[in-house]
Amino acid sequence: MLTSLLVSLVLSLGRAGEGEEMVLGQTTDYHTSLIALSGHDFYGLQIAVRRHRPCQVRAFFHDAPPRAAQYCFGRVTQRHVTEAGSGILDAGERVNGVAACFTAADRVGAVRLYTFSGEAVTARVGNCVTEFRTVWCERGWTVQGLQLYFDRPAGGLSHASLVGMRPLCVDSA
Repeated sequence: MLTSLLVSLVLSLGRAGEGEEMVLGQTTDYHTSLIALSGHDFYGLQIAVRRHRPCQVRAFFHDAPPRAAQYCFGRVTQRHVTEAGSGILDAGERVNGVAACFTAADRVGAVRLYTFSGEAVTARVGNCVTEFRTVWCERGWTVQGLQLYFDRPAGGLSHASLVGMRPLCVDSA
């Protein structure tokens, strides 16, 4: 409930997520948001793959526990986590841009996080057939989380795939 309220607040107050130009990939009816609570900075993500489908995303926030979106059928085991693509920034870095490229199956193949200083980290989970497309927050704004789009609902008898995302930007002043 609190997460839904925060996402609604971010989407309505800021220009975060306005328009389709902020979406990397495609939007679907099967979405969730991983957003910082209480102003903790977003600094990394990890994408786990089951049967060639990127179906779990964990977002990392400074001084807060990670948050996860689980769209895999069954448990994600330690082996899946070990093989996951991870992009983790150094302490104190803030994300102001997100890029993604896509596989031949229109699934997320890699996600890249950019900082104000131009540093970048990449979480790679597949072979991209597209170029990276980047979405930047407005000047002075930072990414405080991601809205994630999957190709089917969680909890079915097969794994869903991450097919799109939208950075949730907030004024960092």
